[in-house]
Amino acid sequence: MSRALSRLTTDEKLQEAFSPFGQIVDAKVVIDRASGRSKGFGFITYTSIEEAEQARQGMNAKFLDGWVIFVDPAKPREPRPPPQAQPNPSETGFRTNKTIGWCG
Repeated sequence: MSRALSRLTTDEKLQEAFSPFGQIVDAKVVIDRASGRSKGFGFITYTSIEEAEQARQGMNAKFLDGWVIFVDPAKPREPRPPPQAQPNPSETGFRTNKTIGWCG
């Protein structure tokens, strides 16, 4: 439920900061798989919408780990478009590939 988090904010700090507003089911800072660092946003799940709304009102534009955070309700994920079909092999049996790489 929150975004614009400090890279130092952990799941535990997020839960601690938002726990006064109700019973938290889950508090997760989103981590980049490649770097292992926070992406700067997270999600908090409460047991009720009323608690989540209290947290939004109580924590929006407040400081957490030295950063002003903004709290918005989570939106459903947009469905990803289906992968495009591979082009048919040419008469030579090769497929075209639009990937370009560099060696250096």
